[in-house]
Amino acid sequence: IFYRNAINIGLPIVEAPEEFIDQTEHGDEIEVDLEKGVIKNLTKGIEANFKPIPPEVAQILKAGGLMNYAKERLQSQ
Repeated sequence: IFYRNAINIGLPIVEAPEEFIDQTEHGDEIEVDLEKGVIKNLTKGIEANFKPIPPEVAQILKAGGLMNYAKERLQSQ
């Protein structure tokens, strides 16, 4: 339910590997590439892979959430 609700409001959710989390500290600069499934800790110079977001979900996120996505789809018809 949490994952779906987050996507519905346009909030991307990723699950970083535990090893990456253990090496990351408060204040570290993080970069996330949702399409490639890569998370980088720019402060420490480390990166890890996660399961990329499916293209359908990426479209919903780019629209700003499910309601905006549905509105865009209906307006384009």
